[in-house]
Amino acid sequence: FMCWELVGLSSYLLIGFWFHKPSAAAAAKKAFITTRIGDIGFFLGLLWLYSKTGTLLFYDNGNGCLEQSALTNLVAQTTIGGMAVSTAISLLIFCGAIGKSGQLPLHVWLPDAMEGPTPVSALIHAATMVAAGVFLVARVFPLMSADGSTALQVVTWVGAATAFFGASVAVAQNDIKRILAYSTISQLGYMMMGLGVGGVAVGVFHLITHAFFKALLFLSAGSVIHGCHNEQDIRKMGGLRKLMPITFATYAIGMMALCGVPLVFSGFWSKDAILDATLHWPVSQIPFYLGMAGALLTAFYMTRQMYYVFFGAPSSTMERAHESPRVMTIPLIILAVFAVGLGFLGTPAFPWLQTYLSSEQLTFDVRNLTESAVLMLLSSAIVIYGIWLSLSVYRKARPNISRHVDRLEMAFPLTFALLARKFLIDEIYNATVVRLHSALAVFCDWFERTIWGGGVKLVCGLVSFVAAVSRVADDKVINSGFDESCQTVRDSSWLVSKIQNGQIQRYMRAIGLGLCVIVIALILGSQ
Repeated sequence: FMCWELVGLSSYLLIGFWFHKPSAAAAAKKAFITTRIGDIGFFLGLLWLYSKTGTLLFYDNGNGCLEQSALTNLVAQTTIGGMAVSTAISLLIFCGAIGKSGQLPLHVWLPDAMEGPTPVSALIHAATMVAAGVFLVARVFPLMSADGSTALQVVTWVGAATAFFGASVAVAQNDIKRILAYSTISQLGYMMMGLGVGGVAVGVFHLITHAFFKALLFLSAGSVIHGCHNEQDIRKMGGLRKLMPITFATYAIGMMALCGVPLVFSGFWSKDAILDATLHWPVSQIPFYLGMAGALLTAFYMTRQMYYVFFGAPSSTMERAHESPRVMTIPLIILAVFAVGLGFLGTPAFPWLQTYLSSEQLTFDVRNLTESAVLMLLSSAIVIYGIWLSLSVYRKARPNISRHVDRLEMAFPLTFALLARKFLIDEIYNATVVRLHSALAVFCDWFERTIWGGGVKLVCGLVSFVAAVSRVADDKVINSGFDESCQTVRDSSWLVSKIQNGQIQRYMRAIGLGLCVIVIALILGSQ
């Protein structure tokens, strides 16, 4: 858990790398706070799991918290609402994954994280922060599946909704990195959906393939931004395929891997494995249809992005665009190779990754392809149709129409505006959660200053009053009486000091005088 939090800290520092930009500083704080909300649930789940099992070691010679004895005990216990303790703990742990992996409704930090440098975006979206949530669910999969897959149903539904949501919002975005950010949200939803319906191998396979082609896409986007002198609005680009041929080729490979262009690209095999598992999910077919709709939208918005950036008429601002140096293009070529080749490690005919994760024996059998041939043809048709639909929309734009006016926006202005504003979720949060916390903060400030501060001032006033009374009593009563007594003693001592002066002759005179007085008194008394 400490390392989990350090990932969040690192992401906070990286997103806010350009701390002098208010938008970058705000995005860093937004990412840190939003993910902490999910981590509260994660932490509570860990505490609960430890209290019930006495350990957080996953496997410990039969005594681990993910081993059968502990899982059986967790399933047998129920909460107040009748839910199995294993389900409740799983859902709390899943809260951490929702925050880290940008699932609904804690996805709002991920698009704003684009304020960081592009290599940071590539790391966050491919290898570190967002991948952590998917890995967490895969790692505690025995706990998630111990209660008859109740927790996994939640994972599936959240993943399916997120996959469709991210893809739909990406359709109406114009920032080259923000489009890829919502693409990541969508693909993370596919991974969660794969974990929920197909198990660890299905979700992790897409996690690995996605890491390479999404890193490729982000670094290629960074190359585009560099070549276009920090321009990120795709509407201001155009015709870059001739000016930046290497970036164009690698970006195209990443785009086709993300869309799932059939047979050659890795995204096709990992995405189809998820769709195949979703198709056979006994609970509902709705996640399958959401996944297919997300695949169609993915092909549409990525083709739209490719057309705006690399095709069409060059924008006047792109006249000075240039290819990036080799230090930027060579990593793109390496990632492009993996974006193609990794898919062949998890095909139905050669399921190396799946057998490795399940400790089964690897066999090569081409006949396994026929079992999912219909779905492969259907998903391929969906992808091809999405690409064709996007090209038919944007290639037929009339010459007199500005590039800043989107064809979809012209045809469906209200829907496009809703998608462009991300279904107003940020506005809803600002109007409810943020405003509530702001009002609560104002109330707490008033309560602190008025009630607590007033109470402290009242106590201070009382103490000051008592101190003033004490000072007056001390000065006017106690000190005055003591001073008068001291003066009386001092005055009386003056007379005594005159008598007791240490001179013997005076003492002798006094003695003689006393004797005379005694004698005279005796004489007078005898008469």
